[in-house]
Amino acid sequence: MFDRSLTVGQHLPFISISFIICLTWASTEKGVVISERLPQRQEFHRLGPTRYAIFSDVHNHTTALKAMLQDVAARKVKAYLCLGDTGIDACVNLVRNVGAETVFGNWEVSGWRSLSPANQRWTLNLPPVRQYADFWFSHAAPAWPQKITSLQSFLQNRHQISFSRAFPAYLNESNSLWQAFSELMAARVPLFFHGHTHRQTVWTFTPDNEIKRGAATNFALLANTIYIIGVGSVGQPRDIPQPGYVIFDSVSMGVEFVRLGQL
Repeated sequence: MFDRSLTVGQHLPFISISFIICLTWASTEKGVVISERLPQRQEFHRLGPTRYAIFSDVHNHTTALKAMLQDVAARKVKAYLCLGDTGIDACVNLVRNVGAETVFGNWEVSGWRSLSPANQRWTLNLPPVRQYADFWFSHAAPAWPQKITSLQSFLQNRHQISFSRAFPAYLNESNSLWQAFSELMAARVPLFFHGHTHRQTVWTFTPDNEIKRGAATNFALLANTIYIIGVGSVGQPRDIPQPGYVIFDSVSMGVEFVRLGQL
């Protein structure tokens, strides 16, 4: 049974060398090779254990973003995490005003020039992934080459990095999904949040060495399991026509999938 006294970072002491080898072998069999894209650092989140509102893919929809932020305000959330593809200045300003820790997505790669000078500077300094000791989040890929530390450095090395490798879509069991689990396993991180697919999804790697897709319903994290969670889209949901986001409580270890009414 799941022990709620555990913290996220305590979920992986069970991992043995043979377990890591098993996942590495399986991913290699599927044509995936674990590269040098290993974590640059691991730090605990600055707020420690708390409740996080995690959202992505606003895509210029200021009304939907305002509705989401209003909904979050009533839920005793302490921190905001934005997973990229935010859009126009009005949306960026709202994200910055709530102090959301943010990563860049594929929209920022092509659309950053349309922003105000101040928001351009802010966007160019966004990292591709934020890696904490207890969980990671990015727009899509969990691990990046060490030389890619910001959107600026990504643009400088754009033709050396496959766009599909930087922004995979975890819609089905695939080489990209095996790659992501391999990288999380190698870094001993049990929890990863992503956007990009515009869908709320749950993928798990179980103690039986299987990848399984679960329902996007509220649940508590289990020990001996690695999770890849799609947080959905605020501005352009592609599963059901309602803006969505996720709340993660790192004290109770609960994940809650939130949907707003149609806008």
